[in-house]
Amino acid sequence: MNKLLIKIFRLLKPLFRKADPDFEKIMIILETKLTMDNRRVNMSWRNSNQKQNSNQLTRVLIIYTIFGLMIGFIVLFATDFKTIMVLFHSYVLFMMAMILVTDFSSVLLDTTDNQIILSKPVSSKTLFLARTFHIMVYLFQFTVAIGIGSWMFSFYRFGFITGVALIGTTFLTVLLAVFITYFLYLALMRFASEQKIREIISWFQIFMTILFSFSYQVLPRLVNFVDIRESISLQWYAYLLPPVWMAVSLEAIQNLQFDGTHLSMIALAVAVPIAGFWVLNKYLAPGFSSRLAALQQSTDTRKELTSNVTQKKNLAEKMSSWVNSNAIERAAFQLTWYITGRDRNFKMQFYPALGYLLVFFFIFLFKNQQSAAENLARLKDTSSYLGLIYLPVFLTSTAYSLLPYNEHFQASWIYHSTPLKKPGSVIIGAIKSVVVKYFIPAYLILFFISLWFWGGRILFDFVFGIFNNLFCFVIIIFFSEHFLPFSRQPATKQQAGRFARSLLQLLMIGILVGFHYLLLKHHWILMAMIPILFTGAWLILRSIGNLAWKKIAV
Repeated sequence: MNKLLIKIFRLLKPLFRKADPDFEKIMIILETKLTMDNRRVNMSWRNSNQKQNSNQLTRVLIIYTIFGLMIGFIVLFATDFKTIMVLFHSYVLFMMAMILVTDFSSVLLDTTDNQIILSKPVSSKTLFLARTFHIMVYLFQFTVAIGIGSWMFSFYRFGFITGVALIGTTFLTVLLAVFITYFLYLALMRFASEQKIREIISWFQIFMTILFSFSYQVLPRLVNFVDIRESISLQWYAYLLPPVWMAVSLEAIQNLQFDGTHLSMIALAVAVPIAGFWVLNKYLAPGFSSRLAALQQSTDTRKELTSNVTQKKNLAEKMSSWVNSNAIERAAFQLTWYITGRDRNFKMQFYPALGYLLVFFFIFLFKNQQSAAENLARLKDTSSYLGLIYLPVFLTSTAYSLLPYNEHFQASWIYHSTPLKKPGSVIIGAIKSVVVKYFIPAYLILFFISLWFWGGRILFDFVFGIFNNLFCFVIIIFFSEHFLPFSRQPATKQQAGRFARSLLQLLMIGILVGFHYLLLKHHWILMAMIPILFTGAWLILRSIGNLAWKKIAV
């Protein structure tokens, strides 16, 4: 697949006639990055563990294909053509933007190759485009997985020409998502000062997550969806919505309708993504890598960090002594606590997940076309708080999935320099650290919000929920590959699919909510299950703690 994509990229050579960016150097860098991705092997200290996680990307693509087929059934069964296409392109734009923000944020902002490449006769613009092409190789595969179902059904229902046009508008939508994400990142780095850019980037990612998630929820309401069988009514703001551009353009091709409205939409659909990429290349790419290198400079004063360490250290030590049974678990607990609080890459990838709390609150408020006041009044008589009960396990699972990755993964040799017979104790300490630092505060906040809004009737449900959450969390860990904290190199293939895993976790939350809902009026059953859940979680943690070295993939 990579060789085919490289040949496709080489077709773009006529567009690069100037010396800067140098197309041949772009392709050399791209081929080198792809080769490194294919050859990267997890660092191991035992020959039996030296295996590459080559199936990771395949599994992720299968997940996206399944979700894509679900959207494809809308293309197959829905009635109105324009409504179908608006939904599909909204889905593609949302998925691509979220994949860029969640899965490839570390690649977008990677600085590890700057010192090697920029010290050679390679311009910042050349490196920028090589990095962009590198990401687009994977985005191309994700796009095919997401769109293959809708494309096939479109060929079947609407004919060959419309099917080909749909493939074209899909990739234009992906290009637009790349432009939007890159533009926001690059604009921020171009105009922000180096001293504050780390904090700004973290909060900026949270904002982007909320923005794209809100847009995905708001779009169907803005364009006046009445029924999936009825056509949407185009308003003036339709000219601001890229999915509508694509849908109306396809409608023009399908119905051979080329009036002023359709021609203007076709112009927007084609011109804006291409013009956006040209703007990136012309104005934002120069100096990008050198500006990005400033992220690695420790311009922040160490006094602020030192002043915070003492307070955090005392809290971490106290908590570790309360919840851990041995010195190894306490050390792993504190290590996880400190690094997750200081590591920029971890915060940049985890903090956006916090934005989902606001997104779900919006979904609860505007579940239908009623006003906010009417929805609030209606919520008090519903069981919507069940969704809030199980959101913390989503946040905790997201945080734990990020723990293995760290730029300084080479330091993980320290694990093997100690007389540690059961490395599972290190994993147990990390699990407890994530639970105490992220799960418990989030759970308490949502509990008090729900208590204020729904009253005392939610008490039994939240008591049961905390045990059910923790049991499901340790189940997820037990059936996943076991890695020691901060021992893996951040890599494109390894970190791809984090958003897909988030979708699966949301699906799991839906199952938990449904199970809890069935037992909602039987509190005695919920209370009777608490000892079972507690015992099960304890036994699973004990099994994880007894893991031998041969069960650990470092």
